[in-house]
Amino acid sequence: MSRVNWMDGHLASAFAIVALHAKLRNNAVRCMETRPNVRLVLQKNGLFRKKVEDRSNTAMPVRIFGLEDGVAFSQYARLHLSRSERPQMSAALENKFYEGVDELFANSALHSRSQTGVVVCGQFYPRMKLLDFSIVDGGRTIAGSLRESGIVRHSDSEAIEWAVISGNTTRQGDIPGGLGLKVLRDFIRMNSGKLTIVSGSGLWSQSHKGVIKERLTQPFPGTSVVLEINTSDEHQYDFVDGPNPTEIW
Repeated sequence: MSRVNWMDGHLASAFAIVALHAKLRNNAVRCMETRPNVRLVLQKNGLFRKKVEDRSNTAMPVRIFGLEDGVAFSQYARLHLSRSERPQMSAALENKFYEGVDELFANSALHSRSQTGVVVCGQFYPRMKLLDFSIVDGGRTIAGSLRESGIVRHSDSEAIEWAVISGNTTRQGDIPGGLGLKVLRDFIRMNSGKLTIVSGSGLWSQSHKGVIKERLTQPFPGTSVVLEINTSDEHQYDFVDGPNPTEIW
């Protein structure tokens, strides 16, 4: 770790997935020669065993959820995203917002087949006025899931783009689709935040400036979703009444 000069706290979930993949191959993982500033970040959010108290209350702790732990994830998300720094929302929009967050987890639970579970954490950055929430699985990637359903795209980033379009789903039977991700994307655009998805060799990112797609030189072993909220946004958001997000489970 000696060449790692800095690591944002919300990236701990992706870091954990890489380590968990190594352990699945019967490897031991130890972080050696970690710089003090990096070690402190990873101790505050609990990735490193020797935990340090987060007196500034900026870290969302690293948690590993099983694919069947949708209710526990919902509780975690509501506990840690209901911060005073977050832009104000009406009760109706807040329901739809969390519905979209729940869908991010539901997609991993239904499609990833991740042997490492789903690792979640986050970080509030007071100076930059950003709130980042990260959901990462170590599964078969979005493109891999689509291929198994007979849907082929030219690149992993295009597979991600297909998956985030409202109405597109590989779900079958009575499993609902489109639980609210469109509302989440609309909110991010108006909030000047960002939604970034990395899966396999693909990177897809949406902000108020538009959408970018890129190819990674080294693929990620799974899917990482980072929701970034601009906390300097002083707008008050409203929406028509929506369903209770806890009922989708």
